[in-house]
Amino acid sequence: MILKNAVLHIMDMVSDVYVFSEKELDIQGDGISEFIDRHLEKIMADGGARKAEFSQFSSLKQVLEKYLGDEISFVDFSKAAAELLRDILSKADEPESMDFLAARFTDEAGEYIGLLLLPHKTAFTHKVINGSEGAENVITRFYAMLPALSQRISSYAVIDVSDLSVSLGDKKRSIAGDDVEVIADRLLQCVWDQPPKDSVNRIKKTVVKAAEEFGINSAIAAGRAKNYIIESSEEHRPFSPLELGEEVFRENEEAKRAFREKALEADIPAAVTVDIPKVVDSIRSHKIKTDTGIEIKIPVEFMENDRYVEFENNYDGTISIKIKNVGKIVNR
Repeated sequence: MILKNAVLHIMDMVSDVYVFSEKELDIQGDGISEFIDRHLEKIMADGGARKAEFSQFSSLKQVLEKYLGDEISFVDFSKAAAELLRDILSKADEPESMDFLAARFTDEAGEYIGLLLLPHKTAFTHKVINGSEGAENVITRFYAMLPALSQRISSYAVIDVSDLSVSLGDKKRSIAGDDVEVIADRLLQCVWDQPPKDSVNRIKKTVVKAAEEFGINSAIAAGRAKNYIIESSEEHRPFSPLELGEEVFRENEEAKRAFREKALEADIPAAVTVDIPKVVDSIRSHKIKTDTGIEIKIPVEFMENDRYVEFENNYDGTISIKIKNVGKIVNR
């Protein structure tokens, strides 16, 4: 990742103090690039990010197009965004203190502009007071600490410079009595798709429900669904949940129909694209927990390979799980 520009604006709605920077951050300064890079890397890998696009009425999109057309500077663009954000958050039912960071950066996939809300945190540190009787060590409070490098930023937008597509994360805030997502609904004025992570979770739950309703082994059904999603991701193609259902329940027409109905009820999109590596990696194995307290984690490609794993339905209604051809056991 290469950081090209960054501007930080201070917006303390609690104290009603706003400081809009007239200059870019010195990204070569001590720790500045590391701080911004780490947070940008986290949000770029966020499996819960939603794909979105500007509405035709977005005022910020017009300002962005001026910047990209070299009509205004990056500082001017960031100030316009910050002023719009201030006008929105000044109507919040619960005032917050935060910094607003705008950054332009590139990675191996393209060039982007990131807009991040950095909520202030309270922290404590030591302070040395030198008096007439010598040094005194005291504890002091800081009220406007920025998020730690390990902390997840919950409100952000990343705009692809090439096509102005948006990836965003946000949370509900109460603005003038309405629960809205400030970045998506008000600042960018976006329309968005369901996050890949949410779609995958809804598909898994729906597959398990349909399988259990018809006495089908839900572990195998879930494994088939995960394999289908992984293959679609590796082929870089969207997939239809209905086609997934056809594959998962290929031996049972009633289960197929039940899955189709439940998929509509679960509001699963007609086409799903899973292109975030973190989301794909999260489904490469399937975890089983039995009513006896035993937990097993199985790679999904082995779920129907009876050379390694075998499920047996016993006469008394119980299930036996055999782990086969094990060459070595590692205790953890």
